[in-house]
Amino acid sequence: MSPRCRSPQRGFSLIVVLLILVVATVLGVGAAQVSLVNERSARNDRDTEVAFQAAEAALIDAETDVLGPNDDTRQRLCLFNRQDVTGFVDGCGGAGKQQGLCAPAEPGTDPVWMSVDLSTDSGRSVAYGTFTGQTYFSGDAATGMRAGALPARAPRYIVEAVRSRGGWQANALQSASAKDASYLFRVTAIGYGMRDETQVVLQTNLYKPAASPGCLPQD
Repeated sequence: MSPRCRSPQRGFSLIVVLLILVVATVLGVGAAQVSLVNERSARNDRDTEVAFQAAEAALIDAETDVLGPNDDTRQRLCLFNRQDVTGFVDGCGGAGKQQGLCAPAEPGTDPVWMSVDLSTDSGRSVAYGTFTGQTYFSGDAATGMRAGALPARAPRYIVEAVRSRGGWQANALQSASAKDASYLFRVTAIGYGMRDETQVVLQTNLYKPAASPGCLPQD
């Protein structure tokens, strides 16, 4: 009677199972990493949107500051005169009502906004609502720390006097003499996301055709 044959493949099923487990583990880890990347991307997009909206709000606040109407007791509408920018300071380093007002850059030099420090600590920019009385809730203002979907800190802006080479209207030319010099007001605003590291900078030019009510017009 011939001896019973033994299968040479004993234990092969265990190897197959282990290989399947390894493949499943690799796929699971890959799926988890993709999910984390997508979640991080969505969080960054939301953070950037918060900063963008804050910067837009600062532009609107600056427009009220420059053009009015502004009934706040701290308003400084008379400092914004298209023919007189003597209230603007070199390097935006003014104090009080001159805070954030940047004198025109010298011809051939970089505009002020490219080098000025817009952060809170520098004291050269204006926090939202300083001269309008408006409030923009942020993490530092609401709780002294980060608070939900609020920005980490309030948005800020500077106003730079820019020599106008012509009238606001395309068909209204202007004399180039110093006596007839006229200025636009360039606003540069910075908004923060829920993290200080997330920042958005926006810019706009404002034209003020006449002095605000109650201000003496310049000849």
